[in-house]
Amino acid sequence: MYSELDRARQGFNRSQEAFAELETRRPDDPEDASRHDALLHLARLRVYIALGRVAELERSTHAHRACEDSPTRRLFR
Repeated sequence: MYSELDRARQGFNRSQEAFAELETRRPDDPEDASRHDALLHLARLRVYIALGRVAELERSTHAHRACEDSPTRRLFR
């Protein structure tokens, strides 16, 4: 079973792959260039959003480490 962090990493990897694919393909028709640039911009934004989600989950102590220790252990520190 995947954790939220694993799913976020998978989403980040998919976003990176989609961005890389768009970056390598340039349209032949000059009229499609502006549409391609817009799609490239959206793909870049999705990569940054996915990266931010991964970073937030990595900093979180409860999103992906919920079952590592008992909740009462933190009370005595």
